[in-house]
Amino acid sequence: MEKSKRNTIIEVIPNTGLYYDRGLREYEKGNIPRAQKYFQIGVSLAENEQDRYFGLCQVALLHQHLGNFQESLELLEELLAKGTSRYPEMYFFQANNYAFLEEYKEALKLTERYLRIEPDGEYAEEALEFKEMLEEEWYN
Repeated sequence: MEKSKRNTIIEVIPNTGLYYDRGLREYEKGNIPRAQKYFQIGVSLAENEQDRYFGLCQVALLHQHLGNFQESLELLEELLAKGTSRYPEMYFFQANNYAFLEEYKEALKLTERYLRIEPDGEYAEEALEFKEMLEEEWYN
């Protein structure tokens, strides 16, 4: 006796979370351009500002990973100009862009700003080390 095979259709509703998850998986695999594509799609589907800012911040970091510091800088600058205080780590990310562009004074200023806002933040320890490095670089 044969069992009849049923085709199962799984409905997938495209949403921000789905594409952000795909973006993170591609990033973990080292496929930065594909991760960037998924995050950009996720941003286009964002239903609120918080999700949109999160995705755009990820896109900016992916630009940084690809060595596109100016693009990352411009995107973060746009987000910071809109007053996205929910993500103070953007100041630290922006500081990294300036350091890569050898603008150490601006990098130091933004690192110090991040540390004032988030002295115990997720990147505080890294920011303190970065600050020391910038002070050595800038003063030498």
